[in-house]
Amino acid sequence: MDVRGQNFELIPFGGGRRICMGLPLALCNVQLSLANLLHCFDWQLPTHQALDMSDKFAGTTLPKAIPLLVMPTPRLPKEFYSREFTQGELI
Repeated sequence: MDVRGQNFELIPFGGGRRICMGLPLALCNVQLSLANLLHCFDWQLPTHQALDMSDKFAGTTLPKAIPLLVMPTPRLPKEFYSREFTQGELI
C-alpha cells in the first residue's frame, strides 16, 4: 500500500497538490526509528505466553483482541549505551 497519495484507501499525508511537504522527512524518521529499535534490542514474549494474533471488530479498524506485550532486552554491550563517544572515534 502506498502512503504517498496514489492509493486512495490510505492517504495519511494527503494527496495531489495539497500533499504534506514533510512526507519524505516523516518516512525517513519512521524507518530510522524502527531500524534502531530492531537493531539495538532483542524482542521476546513474556514467559509462558503464546503469541495471539486474533482480532476484534471495532468500527472501521481491526485491533488485536489482546494487546501485544513484548520485553526488549539490550542486544549490544553496556558500553554502547552508557559511554559517550568522542568526535573521530570509531564505533
